[in-house]
Amino acid sequence: MRLPPSMRASGLAVSAALLLAAGVARGQVPLVDYEPASRAVQIRDSAAWRLAFRPPLAVLLQTVSQLRATPGLDPAVLRQVDELVQQAAKQPDADAQRTLWRAVAALTGQAWTPQQEMLSALALRTPTPIWSGKGDMLTLEALYPPAAAGGGTYQIDLLASEPTTSATPKKGALLKTVAKGSLGPTFPARVPLALGGLPDGSYLLVGKASAGPTARTEFAQSVFLLHDLPARHRALSAQLARIAGHEDAKALAEYPYALAEAITAGKREIISYDFPTALQRSQRIAAELKAGRDSVRQAKGLQNRAYRFAPTGELIPYQVYVPSTWTPDKQWPLVVALHGANLDETNMLGRDGGRMQKLAEQHGFIVVAPLGYRLNSAYGSERGMSRAIVGDQAERRRRSEADVLAVVQLVDREYNVDPKRRYLTGNSMGGGGTWWIGGRHPELWAALAPGAYGGVLPEDVPALSRVPILAVVGDHDEVGMLPRVRDSVAVLRAGGVEPQYIEVAGGTHASAFETTLPDIFKFFENHAK
Repeated sequence: MRLPPSMRASGLAVSAALLLAAGVARGQVPLVDYEPASRAVQIRDSAAWRLAFRPPLAVLLQTVSQLRATPGLDPAVLRQVDELVQQAAKQPDADAQRTLWRAVAALTGQAWTPQQEMLSALALRTPTPIWSGKGDMLTLEALYPPAAAGGGTYQIDLLASEPTTSATPKKGALLKTVAKGSLGPTFPARVPLALGGLPDGSYLLVGKASAGPTARTEFAQSVFLLHDLPARHRALSAQLARIAGHEDAKALAEYPYALAEAITAGKREIISYDFPTALQRSQRIAAELKAGRDSVRQAKGLQNRAYRFAPTGELIPYQVYVPSTWTPDKQWPLVVALHGANLDETNMLGRDGGRMQKLAEQHGFIVVAPLGYRLNSAYGSERGMSRAIVGDQAERRRRSEADVLAVVQLVDREYNVDPKRRYLTGNSMGGGGTWWIGGRHPELWAALAPGAYGGVLPEDVPALSRVPILAVVGDHDEVGMLPRVRDSVAVLRAGGVEPQYIEVAGGTHASAFETTLPDIFKFFENHAK
């Protein structure tokens, strides 16, 4: 994941200060997908796997905070890590990377030797993760200039990448070893490999390197192999051009091609996407439209959808769940669910085993999950840590909010939504979006349920007073949102608003929201405009 420099600088400085003030486990920048605290081993393993992708500084710092929260660490190690974090906050990017990787070594019991410093700097990089199988380039690069260079060996394996709604790609089956070699003295270094004969699909290149008796590291890069994509896109576009109408279905058919092109152009980033399945669906949609059938419009169940975003002309995705009992002859309640940072439109309906889908079916609610224009765009919010997430990209924030509102209009029209029973919820960055869009457009919503995010200011109270609110946070929120949510509730109460408030005992940044989802749906069911 690449972040803009303005976001990197503000996020690192702010989160370093909060991390130290709150004992690291209370670090603030919400750029990691969290697991419940009871799964300590899983948290540690997930953090180690995230490090293989050589994340940007804000995410690296947050991962250090997760590792630091491991029970049983030596107090001397904790003091060393705190000193390194404080030091990194004052350094330029490359030096801060080196310092934080030294903290990682301390937390994982690795000696910080010149060889370990060299290996921790290694990163796999490619100009674009969309590969054609012809002339694709992979390089070994250094995040910072290591004191020692060369003298080690590496091996790179090819793995399948499994679909996920999490913030980090998921390892699949080992397919084959694609490269071996010795580490030279200079970086970047071209890695020769061939993926010929492989089918279209999502893959992971996972490298392991060693140097000296103890220095070890793992590094990874996602790639999506798509053969002859431009020609296939031209053929599909020609098919669709001969068909009148059905713009929603056409947008969905075009979307995987548009996504691949946007990624190649550096305009989009993704965590996980099943291109082969999506491309097969595109062909099926085109064939059905040619035969006079539209299986997209007013379909039921879980659906990946896309539409043309008017301000830019881009195709933007969203996900929607429509209950099996839906019929067009009555109005239906709608829940708009906003995902957290570093996640996408598939997270809310996919998380926790699809719990939100089950509740939507049980209560007879439509649920829609927008992307918010781009990953990490904060839904327009200017509250809390939103500026650290988006930086100074005001246009990106505005488009993020506009995307949410456009998707609401689309679903309203297609599925006969009851304007008196629209609801807004979200967790983490999505909780911030719920406060923001709920307060900016109170006339749209029958109730709000923000999770794990604070930042309400006194000037927000008049608008928020017009909508019933249920605020949710865990008392073990590991990114420091507990006092911030409490402060937001206090601001509302001081302004004469009495929100409902659930503080989940033992709840973490993610699990509190998941635990409370049944209460959120009941809360929504009890409110209409």
